Amino acid sequence: MKLSPEKIETLSAAIVDAMADVDGVLFRSDDADLRLAIAAIITDELMVEERLDAEIHKMLQAYKYEITMGRLNYDDLYRKMRHKLIAERRLVL
Repeated sequence: MKLSPEKIETLSAAIVDAMADVDGVLFRSDDADLRLAIAAIITDELMVEERLDAEIHKMLQAYKYEITMGRLNYDDLYRKMRHKLIAERRLVL
């Protein structure tokens, strides 16, 4: 994950504070519950890229022999596979 838990907590608090300043926004829960929910959403969104990378690394294990023998370049395969999966799944990273 690219952000520390402390940074995520700070961001979620800032989002709740910014929403509280907007006229017409009413909370149905207290600030602490909202901060926890927003922090969970941010964390989940950040984990999308990590899960994608782990999946690509797992998929490239099938080409381990060819990569080791120098027939294929790991970085090129990784980049191509990543772009392909991002396009197929319509991910926004």
